[in-house]
Amino acid sequence: MGTTSLLDIIGSMMTFGLLMLAALRLNTSASDSNYAYNQSYLMQRNMVVLTVLLEQDLNNVGTGTVDSLYGGVIKADTNDLIFYEDIYRSGNPVTVEWKVGLASAGPATPNPADCYVSRIVNGKESKMNLGVTRLRFSYWNIADPTISAGATPIVPPNVGNIGPIEVTLVLQSPFKMKSGYTTAADTAQYQMIWRQIRSISRNTNRQTS
Repeated sequence: MGTTSLLDIIGSMMTFGLLMLAALRLNTSASDSNYAYNQSYLMQRNMVVLTVLLEQDLNNVGTGTVDSLYGGVIKADTNDLIFYEDIYRSGNPVTVEWKVGLASAGPATPNPADCYVSRIVNGKESKMNLGVTRLRFSYWNIADPTISAGATPIVPPNVGNIGPIEVTLVLQSPFKMKSGYTTAADTAQYQMIWRQIRSISRNTNRQTS
């Protein structure tokens, strides 16, 4: 076998190796992109499910109650909101509670920051694992929505001062999409933020009759 033929074989093997390496990298990139897309879709779906349910409840705070029940709010804390709502449209309001648990007691996922969110209707708890890393309620004064309704937790009769309720909701992927999760210095991890303000003062019997 001549020197030229040997060099041709070596050259062919090197070219084949480079092509194989490029193909493997392309396949890895496609897999990563597909994985990230699926995680993003899952997070968007979870956000829609959670915000639709939360908005529905907040828009109906106090339905079926009377003015003496302070607009229907029982307790207003930064991560725990309890109120009356005629959820079954039966004329008999029941208690509805939204609260978020601690990250240390969260679901067993690779994300160390996600928490359970609970919706408790008339004492029956539904615990949701949707990738929530933050759920925070802020309360504004009914007479002047630019100032706070007071230090939390707010309980009767001071809950009568609550007008608009601001909700901040943050979701992250429960599984790693990059090498780490979001920190103050790392924005590589995908997350979604939802913030809304809902007024709760118009839903009593007197105001809706």
